[in-house]
Amino acid sequence: MQEFWHFLELIFLILIGIQVTYSLIFALAAHLPRKIKRQNEKQHRITILIPSYKEDVIILQTARQALDLDYPTDLMNVVVGSDQMKPETVEKLRAMGAEVVVMNFEHSTKSKNLLAQLESQEGSKWPDYFLILDADNRMDKNGLQETNSIIRADIPVYQLHRTAKNDNTNLAILDGITEAIANNIFREGHRNLGISSALIGSGMLFEAKLLKETLVNINKDSAVEDKLFEFYLLENRKTIEFIPDIPVYDEKVSQGKNFSNQRKRWIAGQFHAFRVFFFPGIKALFQGNIGFFDKMLQMGLVPKLLFAVLLGLLAVLAFVLKAEHDLWYWYLGLYAFTLFICIPRSYFKWKNIGILFELPKAAFFMVLAILRIKRNQSVKQFEHTQKEFVPEEEGEKQA
Repeated sequence: MQEFWHFLELIFLILIGIQVTYSLIFALAAHLPRKIKRQNEKQHRITILIPSYKEDVIILQTARQALDLDYPTDLMNVVVGSDQMKPETVEKLRAMGAEVVVMNFEHSTKSKNLLAQLESQEGSKWPDYFLILDADNRMDKNGLQETNSIIRADIPVYQLHRTAKNDNTNLAILDGITEAIANNIFREGHRNLGISSALIGSGMLFEAKLLKETLVNINKDSAVEDKLFEFYLLENRKTIEFIPDIPVYDEKVSQGKNFSNQRKRWIAGQFHAFRVFFFPGIKALFQGNIGFFDKMLQMGLVPKLLFAVLLGLLAVLAFVLKAEHDLWYWYLGLYAFTLFICIPRSYFKWKNIGILFELPKAAFFMVLAILRIKRNQSVKQFEHTQKEFVPEEEGEKQA
């Protein structure tokens, strides 16, 4: 019986070691220097797509900020996909100059919304590139000019630097920190090692024809379109670039209920993607498609916050039970170091010390999210993350 427990411990040590090592390698790689090539010779025609589902409260401000971006008006267009929004909201959007595509899907998903918007641009309005923003996103005034400058003929997809625009609660700060960590490990670190960046759902710039091709070929009933985007692009060996110096400000979740609902959707999609793409990912490795294999591995990783808490509990358990292996403590230390070097220095303020007490609560919400997941939920059920519309003056922007 003792041999069985030793064998089980060894299995867990190997699995946990894979995630610790994977995260550490890319976290360190994120700190390598990388120069983003820029060009100012050509201004491309760019259309901003804003898929919106019941976003009457916040969409007017978002659309106004998009319309006010510093870019030639004849080369840009702002399109809002209005799914189940009020008629008066639609009229206000059109009055301010945004184009609105009205839809009322029985089963709403972001992919369907995007495709409907894209199809409305066929013909003379067809742009060179589509920029996808969420209904709570905004960019700096010169954001579109900066975006135009990084476009290269050999790279068809770009992920801009999505970052928090509010810090009104400790949970919102923690949410912003976890996104910053992901930016380092799954985006900057990957690009520095020559692997495509992960997408994040908004702040995504697509070559127009490729976005249409992608939307047509993925499962549009899925609520985790960004993961399907990635697998389709990587299967076809398309490079996804990450641009760390062009921010897209995103509202972070401020309340536990919304945090749990959001994570439930994300984790359900991750589980589903890992199950579906596991064997294709193994096959891709032998075909030399490292990017596709790497993406499959990502889907098998435990979410960062939950993994950190789990490692802490396992280290305590190893100490209490006087475990043979010291690796539990090494893993905890290395993972803590990994997270530490990925957190932007702007978050190291005494006022943010309260987020340490938020970790157990966040982990609880994530466990609750996992327990509430139903089979194929990411495909069959769309769950909207309610935005609370936090005025930006109430929270400082974090880099």
